[in-house]
Amino acid sequence: SRSMEKSVKDTWTYDAEYNGKEEGCGDLIMTLFKFFKTVPSGSRVCITAYDKGAIIDIAAWCRSTNKELIESEPPHYLILKK
Repeated sequence: SRSMEKSVKDTWTYDAEYNGKEEGCGDLIMTLFKFFKTVPSGSRVCITAYDKGAIIDIAAWCRSTNKELIESEPPHYLILKK
């Protein structure tokens, strides 16, 4: 069954996790901005976001905020806070 399948995020190593669920781009980016303020530099963060535009929005947000998008396997994204 599908629930028995391992998710790609089960293979990732990360320090914090944020589930953006179905949040649209504007809300997701604002929430990520606030969430990342609570995360220490050098942390790897796993984000789950189901919005169709999330892959574009998260990549752009990482570029504009000096975060590293280590891996993206929608709906999961692994980000390094530098």
